Amino acid sequence: MAFRRVYRELLAREAITTVFRPGKRQCGDWRGYCPGDIVTAKVIAEVGLDRARVAPIFLPEPRKVIRIDEVKLVRIGDLEAHDFVNATPDVTSKAQLQWHLGLVYNLDKETLSDDTPITKITFSYQR
Repeated sequence: MAFRRVYRELLAREAITTVFRPGKRQCGDWRGYCPGDIVTAKVIAEVGLDRARVAPIFLPEPRKVIRIDEVKLVRIGDLEAHDFVNATPDVTSKAQLQWHLGLVYNLDKETLSDDTPITKITFSYQR
């Protein structure tokens, strides 16, 4: 699971356990996650480009082994305050999530309405 550099310290302190991704990212989907998956969380040093098949480059540290606990497909409009607990501090509301997804994934504001499906992923750190 990839994190932007701005979240490096949060990941190092294991302060994030909830993330949101645009669209459907459930088990079996492209870039999907399955409950119970054990994956490595790492920080992007240089972004890649999917359409050009250029993989991102990651920082050597921190790297955290995490277990995917829950993968939930939900409409942005259905999110409630408790859904943002343990997310990044810049994503604590629907409006902030819409802005964040638009910025990170280069999505138009019009495509990020209350009806837009997103995937909420919760995870735990493994020792």
